Amino acid sequence: MKRIIIIISVVLIVSYSCSNVSRKASNENPVLDLSELTVDNFSDQISDNVGKEVTISGRVTHVCRHGGQKLFITGEDTTRTIRITTGENIPEFDITLEGNMIVVRGIVKELIIDETYLAEWEAEVTDGASKENKGHEDGLDGHQKQEVEAESGDPLAAIQKLREDIAASGEDHLSDYWIETIDFKTKE
Repeated sequence: MKRIIIIISVVLIVSYSCSNVSRKASNENPVLDLSELTVDNFSDQISDNVGKEVTISGRVTHVCRHGGQKLFITGEDTTRTIRITTGENIPEFDITLEGNMIVVRGIVKELIIDETYLAEWEAEVTDGASKENKGHEDGLDGHQKQEVEAESGDPLAAIQKLREDIAASGEDHLSDYWIETIDFKTKE
């Protein structure tokens, strides 16, 4: 009888610990180590984190003046920046954030710029569609298209430049990455 009780106890303990381990593994938070993530050490890993929640810190270099729905942060290497966009809980970023260090928690997003995307954009331009009223919801918004177009002064030239960039990359697309904000705070 003692053996049966011991065997049942061992089986229950093993079952509980195994189910607890699998439950813990399935409930793990996908957030990366929050204390070490900066623009400098994240830029090269951003594509591996699409769709994941991350927390990143950096210095705000620019807040978009057209509605405050984008800002850019940089690390010690000021040639690397990451675009941060507003999310459901953040209607806009205040311009006073410029120059401040911030910590942002958000979801990594990716836009794939391929021939299909460029053909749709080209059709919008050639059909006379308004960039502000018609665009790709998850793609380059009107402001971003204006930034790309500003380099050449012509939207069709900008589209052609992106086609050339795709060809030069050796890939069938370019990726545009950003972080959509869940919440953020200024860093002391």
